[in-house]
Amino acid sequence: MPLVAENGMDWMYANCSTTAQRGALDWWKKFRDATLPVFSDLYKSVATGVESARSIDLNSKPDYREKLEVELAELHNSEMWQAGRTVRSLRPENQPGK
Repeated sequence: MPLVAENGMDWMYANCSTTAQRGALDWWKKFRDATLPVFSDLYKSVATGVESARSIDLNSKPDYREKLEVELAELHNSEMWQAGRTVRSLRPENQPGK
């Protein structure tokens, strides 16, 4: 993400294929609308202290690390993360001899 951090998302879109640009134009509002309720709930949970209270409570238990590892393994083994690992492995810099 260094190029995005340096130049911004508008630069990234301007330098993507027209197929990617078309997809972004066609789908961004649908994704915004679909995720808005989730982010609203998250922000409310943070603002009211629910998130920090949950972290303090769970991380204060003697077996917190074991339970955390189980939850992290579920995320690590999810289809989305497996797809990400596969895609990253196909990058040119990750090919043998590079």
